[in-house]
Amino acid sequence: MVKVKRVLEGKKTRLLGPNCPGILSADESKVGIMPGYIHKKGHIGVVSRSGTLTYEAVHQLTQNNIGQTTAVGIGGDPVNGTNFIDVLKAFNDDPETYGVVMIGEIGGHAEEDAAEWVKANMKKPVVGFIGGQTAPPGKRMGHAGAIISGGKGTAAEKMKTLRSYGIKVADTPAVIGDTMIEALKENGLYEKCLLK
Repeated sequence: MVKVKRVLEGKKTRLLGPNCPGILSADESKVGIMPGYIHKKGHIGVVSRSGTLTYEAVHQLTQNNIGQTTAVGIGGDPVNGTNFIDVLKAFNDDPETYGVVMIGEIGGHAEEDAAEWVKANMKKPVVGFIGGQTAPPGKRMGHAGAIISGGKGTAAEKMKTLRSYGIKVADTPAVIGDTMIEALKENGLYEKCLLK
């Protein structure tokens, strides 16, 4: 992936992933393996390092009558082509996106970097979730990037950082949708995000 990234530098082509489910804009386009039927066109952006949790977040939003602009799986590997900040910038600039769900996981510092960017730049509510809360330190979990090294990159650390930068954090994957609803209500955006 280092070689691929170098080849694409300065080109118009965007590398998504590796090790990701792709990108889907409901009723517009789908590249990758996301199950299209759970997506509904709306106003919430989803960006995630975890494929499965992307589907979970989208499904919860749809079940709660809230559609999505685009769902972007960036993959969990340490060398990727598109990162959280790239996608957050796009959502921040998109007039159709009113709020964002950002799903991270243990390992690395991408979530912390993104949280800092959100605090400084984001004009829309962001809800976070961090996967791997019960992972033992030093053990690789799934993705090549999902490893806690030297006590850094733990779920607890990441959740604390996200909260310190004003991101509302879901404690379990079961409440990602509910947490987004809370954030929308707090920002007066809930009614605008309901599917018609």
